[in-house]
Amino acid sequence: MPGSGAGRHRNGTAGSVGHNVDDGIGDSFTAILALQQRFRREMQDALGVDSTGLNTMIHLATVGSDGPTAIAAALETSTAATSLVLNRLEAAGHISRQAHPTDRRKVVVAPAPESLASAYECVRPIIDGIDQLSAALTPDERSTVADFLEGVVHVYEEALRHRAR
Repeated sequence: MPGSGAGRHRNGTAGSVGHNVDDGIGDSFTAILALQQRFRREMQDALGVDSTGLNTMIHLATVGSDGPTAIAAALETSTAATSLVLNRLEAAGHISRQAHPTDRRKVVVAPAPESLASAYECVRPIIDGIDQLSAALTPDERSTVADFLEGVVHVYEEALRHRAR
């Protein structure tokens, strides 16, 4: 970027490693990734959970109640490891376990409404800010940004598929 120094983002942070196009997108994306990691750590601290606990809470916030086996599959972890995570979340009051409504041999894990509210309050400034940014765009600009972000999602999916081989 002109005037910001080679390899530096406009906010003064180091630029993206290996980025070949000097258009600001790579630097901005690198900054977003770093901020997302910092935000997750702060959210974990605010909720008193570890990374896997936060992933579990995000899953339950997205799907509602779910069974332990389905949670393990969604988190790509063992059922034994998931049981440990669920024990910690239950002890902290973030979830409850209830009998399955039609199969009493099964258990359903439900997020605690207070924990969902606390998690939402953590992410609300980001949701509101992105909504404001999006509302300020024209329909054509929103379409372009949406297409770009869908492309980024595809890049991540392809990278994960490649690493899984």
